[in-house]
Amino acid sequence: MKARAVDVVVAGAGPAGSATAALLAGHGLDVVLVDRATFPRDKACSESLSPEAGRILEALGVLATVQADAARLRGMTVVGPGGVAFTGRFAGARPHRGFRDWGLALPRRDLDAALVAAATARGARLLEGIRVEGIDGGAARARTVHLRDRSGRADTLTARLVVGADGIQSRIATRLGLARRGRLRRVAFVTHATGVPGMTEFGEMHVGRGVYAGLAPVGRGLTNVAVVMDAAAPIGGRTPRERFDAGLARVPAVAERVRGVSWVGPVLGAGPFAHRTARATADRAALVGDAADFYDPFTGEGIYAALRGAELLVSEIGGLLERDQLSADALVVYDAARRREFGGKWLIERAIAWAIARPALLDRVAQRLARRPGLADLLVGVTGDFVPPRTVLRPSYLLRLVV
Repeated sequence: MKARAVDVVVAGAGPAGSATAALLAGHGLDVVLVDRATFPRDKACSESLSPEAGRILEALGVLATVQADAARLRGMTVVGPGGVAFTGRFAGARPHRGFRDWGLALPRRDLDAALVAAATARGARLLEGIRVEGIDGGAARARTVHLRDRSGRADTLTARLVVGADGIQSRIATRLGLARRGRLRRVAFVTHATGVPGMTEFGEMHVGRGVYAGLAPVGRGLTNVAVVMDAAAPIGGRTPRERFDAGLARVPAVAERVRGVSWVGPVLGAGPFAHRTARATADRAALVGDAADFYDPFTGEGIYAALRGAELLVSEIGGLLERDQLSADALVVYDAARRREFGGKWLIERAIAWAIARPALLDRVAQRLARRPGLADLLVGVTGDFVPPRTVLRPSYLLRLVV
């Protein structure tokens, strides 16, 4: 049977894949969006969107839908291992201004369903419950994409371009030989709860020793509760629920907060993290979102990076698609754009992860930021994606954190 020919196959219908499919289909391209799940579906995630993510959601035409039942996030509170807390406010990061002075938080099943709907409304075809088994070719005029549904039936597509948006365990990145693993190996366990006391319009990160826990309101009375730990030295338990409970016990302040709450839904796992790629392109192929890079969930910027990565990909290669110039050498412009856009953030993510592993240092920095809220606002503004990373990488800023 002859394979069906399309312009683009996008593997993965999370925020990165759906946004990519929506933008490409909006340019009149024949796009197929493939995901092994069926929608709506839950996903392990911090479920927080930075202020700048709202700008992209508006451009995609889904902001009104997404924000209808979402919670507003006005910043972040971080509690160090010694109990010292600081709070950064998006509105306080002057003179910088984001798309809004707040971000959003909502369950991934709602966000992803809205983005999938945006992609199909623009003409992308969604194949649910379908797994990408592999890809061939690249040097010729198309790649062959091998698919299999849940019943085991195989199918094949040919595409001028394949986009891997299939997450940190990206099969596309692995097949292309692009995947790399970093030394940091953390895993996360996430669920929802109702009745968590003391929740405000600020997300919270509580750092313990070898573990940290996050709390964030996600609308409709729900709180996202997440525990992140080192996969190399896992905290006890075999099931996700057991490991979640064991991790919470290592962060007593959070464990006490959630005592007696009502848990909603299962505990979902994600990781190991610290995934990167040597480059995000190959002949007639590109990676976007977590498939291209994901280091650590502490700063909660994965969704924004996915959406912004989709914008970068389409803006950089749109003309190349029209001219069918899709060699690895031609697509390197997307790699360069990613470095310009995210390079500073990558440095900050790694610096924060380094500090988390050093409790005394983190407590010292938390004390400085608690006394100097303007510095905290700027740091949280960087994680909100509207303050340039160079602002907090300057020696004058760094010195004030430790002196």
